[in-house]
Amino acid sequence: MATIIIGTLVFGLFAGVLIYMIRQKKKNGSACACSGCSGCSDSSNCHK
Repeated sequence: MATIIIGTLVFGLFAGVLIYMIRQKKKNGSACACSGCSGCSDSSNCHK
């Protein structure tokens, strides 16, 4: 029973990290998707 719970937690964590990385990649792309670049993690990557 414990292995199922641990497996689910690990899978959930992995999926969450993967989704986060994909979102960061989209944000830091050639053109920033954020309005006014305020939502970007690195504003220097934004094209004004």
